[in-house]
Amino acid sequence: MSGASFLLSGVDVALPDRMARGASLAVSDGRYANLRDHYGNVLFSDGRLSDADLRALPVEEAAGLIAAPRLVEMHIHGAGGCGFESLHSGAELRDVADFLERRGIGCFVPTILWDEGAVSNLIHSIEESDLAPGRIPGIHIEGPFVNSRRKGGIPAHRIAVPDHGLLEKILEVCRGRLKIMTLAPELPGVAGLYVRLREAGVMISLGHSDCTLDTAVLPDAPYSITHLFNAMSGIDHRGSGGLANLPFVDGRSWVEMNADGVHVNAACMRLAGMGIAADRLILTSDATAPAGLPYGEYRYFDRKVRSGADGVRYEDEGTLIGSNKLGGGIISSFIAASGLPPDRAIRAMSANPSAALGLGGGGGEIAVGAPADLFLWTADFATVKRPEGFSRPAAPEAEA
Repeated sequence: MSGASFLLSGVDVALPDRMARGASLAVSDGRYANLRDHYGNVLFSDGRLSDADLRALPVEEAAGLIAAPRLVEMHIHGAGGCGFESLHSGAELRDVADFLERRGIGCFVPTILWDEGAVSNLIHSIEESDLAPGRIPGIHIEGPFVNSRRKGGIPAHRIAVPDHGLLEKILEVCRGRLKIMTLAPELPGVAGLYVRLREAGVMISLGHSDCTLDTAVLPDAPYSITHLFNAMSGIDHRGSGGLANLPFVDGRSWVEMNADGVHVNAACMRLAGMGIAADRLILTSDATAPAGLPYGEYRYFDRKVRSGADGVRYEDEGTLIGSNKLGGGIISSFIAASGLPPDRAIRAMSANPSAALGLGGGGGEIAVGAPADLFLWTADFATVKRPEGFSRPAAPEAEA
């Protein structure tokens, strides 16, 4: 493999299990080759670079910055003024991908409600964009087999009872690019859909559900939980428990949580940070088209929405439908609420979603020999850039 070679000096490195402060991080031919702490102790080395080789590398001073792997947005409906429900071309999708990359997000899963025309256009846009599976592993359809009592921002006419014929139509329209589907686990007949989704290689995610744990039909692991605490039966300390209880008693699941500070309060973010295993929690934004842009009026599926300090909401009824924050804002919000160190928050938006999505080839963490798909953040996660010597490594592929 050929690629960039450089050394970051004095940088704080977000490793999977800790922060290495004031370190020296060497990249050789596009892969992480050597990491030394501020005392010069070797934290990892692939053995390719001698001390003389290290001294010969171009050096970028990075004191006060955090080196982190590319972030993954596993649940995102749009950004930069473009919603995935309104895409019509690969060029539009590449523009969104570039907008997200300038904000530290190197991989994302376009999320959409079921609408045959909109999903078909999205699939066409992905195919026309030529973006690698390592940048867009597939799409996430939120519904239509969800509980209308917990519909959240999903309009009632986009909800359906479990139906094998409709599922086959969805799979046909997606042409092998359906990666995640959100379903309510209490619906009659849902178990049969699990079987077909598994056959198609689709990750099952539980959400928009009014279940109790004794009425939920759980899929075999692995599965995910869609935006913990939102649009679901809440934590119940007397009965069998709502869906929000599940990740605290069943460690097999991946657990999405929107940490923008609007969808989930600080106490519940701290609860999730303490009670869910560090390798299972996934931070998401559930961002919509206004994300990354000034507050104001926008549109979503031809309805007026307003973006403001209280998130993105339907203008006519005030229902919260998504976030206007992206990766860096999600990470900083979670750190402030949970009191956890940056490495935990970064892992929850890089290595963990990469593992859940089956992304092979690395890129989701800073580890010896992994592709160096990295960004440099300011300590408040407000500003991000690529290292000066960066060139994109070969994109990791999504596993079948």
